[in-house]
Amino acid sequence: MAKTLSPDLQDQQFSNNRAVHRQRFLHNETVDTATGEWLFLPPGIDHVLVSVDPADGNARVEYTQDDVTAVLNETAVGKPWAEGDVSGYTDSLMVNAVTAIRCVATGGAAEFKVTA
Repeated sequence: MAKTLSPDLQDQQFSNNRAVHRQRFLHNETVDTATGEWLFLPPGIDHVLVSVDPADGNARVEYTQDDVTAVLNETAVGKPWAEGDVSGYTDSLMVNAVTAIRCVATGGAAEFKVTA
């Protein structure tokens, strides 16, 4: 089942500072030697910061441009991010022109974080 990038409800700057124009978003999970679930990116967000931090082994981020139905039916094709498979902490600013992203961990668990 796919997930949706959710607002960061702990973001006090948004509610207390007029300089911050919109609610920020945050997703954090541990992916254990597997392909994680797809994470839908909401429209209207231009860029997302994506990071992986493999404890052991390697990890990568995959994205799909397939439609929502393909993601929900688990037939979407994942394409690897530009950094490829990494063995240590790596982050990348990605343009939000995709339907969904996910983390793939091999050889051990990996922390996967998305902020916008």
